[in-house]
Order: sequence, then C-alpha cells, then structure tokens
Amino acid sequence: MKSKPGPSGQLQLFPTTADAPPKPRRGRPPKALKFLTAPDAGLLAGIDDVSAYLHSGLCQTALPHTRPQRDDEIWVRRGLGATLWVTPGYARRKEGAEPTQVGVPFGNKGRLILIYLQTLGVISPVVPLGSSMSAWMRSLGMKVTGGERGTIADVKEQVLRIANCSLIIEMTQANAGGGVATRLDRTAIAKGLQMWADKPGATNWPTELTLDHEFHLHLRENAVTLDKAAVAQLSANSLALDIYASLAHWLPRISSPTPMGWATLVRAFGSDGEATFTFGRRLRKVLPAVSEAYKDARVEVGRTGIIMHPS
Repeated sequence: MKSKPGPSGQLQLFPTTADAPPKPRRGRPPKALKFLTAPDAGLLAGIDDVSAYLHSGLCQTALPHTRPQRDDEIWVRRGLGATLWVTPGYARRKEGAEPTQVGVPFGNKGRLILIYLQTLGVISPVVPLGSSMSAWMRSLGMKVTGGERGTIADVKEQVLRIANCSLIIEMTQANAGGGVATRLDRTAIAKGLQMWADKPGATNWPTELTLDHEFHLHLRENAVTLDKAAVAQLSANSLALDIYASLAHWLPRISSPTPMGWATLVRAFGSDGEATFTFGRRLRKVLPAVSEAYKDARVEVGRTGIIMHPS
C-alpha cells in the first residue's frame, strides 16, 4: 500500500478511501507466508489459530537487529514505557572447549523463536518443540537448509543465545495515581534448551522445554496479542517486527493521539550508534509494510517522529 501526504503534510500510514487499489502482480502468485503451523501432529494443539503472544516489555524495546560486535556486552534498550537489559550467558561452542560468553539473541530469527516460545508459554510453561529441529523450524515458517550459511546454523546460534541469556525488564504502567513500576529481575527464558544448546547437534533434539517459572508468570500477566498472519508477513525484517509489536501494544491502550519522537524511537529500536536520520529512513521504509500487515493501525509520521492514534 502506498502512503500519501495528509492534510497536515505528514505521511498518512493508515488507509483512506482515496487510496488506489494495488495493481495485480504478473506471473505465479506469491506463496502464502505462514507462522506457527504444525507439521507434527499435536505440536501446536490447543493454541489459537489466529493469535500469537509476546511480553509487553519486548514490544516496547528491541533486541539487536544484527550480530553485536562483541559477545560479552550487555544489551540495554530504553523504550517509551520499558527498559530491557539482556545479559549474555556462558556456554561451550564445541564439546570439550572452555565455556565462553555466547552473546545475546539478534535478528529476525531470534525474534520468531521468542514469539513461538511465548505464544505457547502463555498456555503452559512446558513448550512442545516437535519430533525434530526441521519440523520445529517449519512450524515457525522457516526454510530448512544446511551448510555454514544455511538456516539451521542460524537457528542453532539463536537457540544457543536464548538458552543462556538472562533478562531484566522494567516497565512503568500508568494508572489514576501516576506511574507504577514493575520489574522482572534477572531471569532466564528457557532452561530446557540448556543441554542441547551447549552441544548443538551432539544430543537428541529435545521434544519440549520448560520456561523459567518467574518468566512464565510475568509473561502471563503482561502478554500482548499479535496476529500470526502479520508476524508471517513481516517475518523477514526485524525492524518491521519490532514496530508492529510496539503498535500492537500501544494502539489499543491509548485514548488520544500519542507522539513518539525520533530520539525515543532510535533509543528503543535502533542499532548501536545509529544516527537518527539513518534510523528515520529505515523506519519510513518499513512502515508501509507494517501498515499493510496491521490494517487497523492509525499512525502518522512527520518531522519530529510518529503520532499514534487509538486503533
């Protein structure tokens, strides 16, 4: 969907009756993207066919978009209503090697894995993983390819990082008396992947994992509903996933137009050292795709940042 300048000169990112319908594409129709499908019988039994879930703290801030330069650095991001600290843990990358810090999760695959774990984790702390890694990856809508640059290697890297990192999520929630701070103290996400993550491929694929008890309880109290179809549409772009999740958190909760300035946006969702101008250009590029995936979203972007409207 193309965006058009609105009456105020700002870019309108929600549909209007004047928008022209998109032209039909030539050739073979695009393959429908999927997220959270079940190649294994019972893998996703009992979960909603439409909804996915993500902790609200992870909707208001973001993981790295690309691999951080150092694996021993704590990742810190401060959003409009939440602050996230991710501390890398220790693991052996090769059997017999000394444990080293393995870094924090990053990129679109790290995000998709976390959405999967939390979607099923809202129902039960015991999360099924299917009979094989290939089946599990297909349930996330990922292609399964081997080799040094294949998707299997990428997913193993993210699993290693997710299994060993710890989180602190601090949020401020408004109420009649002001703001109330809630804090998820330093906790793991999924301890059940630890053994497999220490020796990727050297042990049998675990058919299930158990979420950390504290994380599971905090997730149940702070889960934000996402649309599986929207996640699938945006699954290849980590920034698009972040912005979509943030809008899914904020738009149903606000009662009046709410601005979010460029400085706040780059601090919450940008890369390390990224200039505001560079981030703004990236954000403008992905917003039409986010608007197409989240058709009810009403957002404007202008010189000072974005304005979110109740949706």
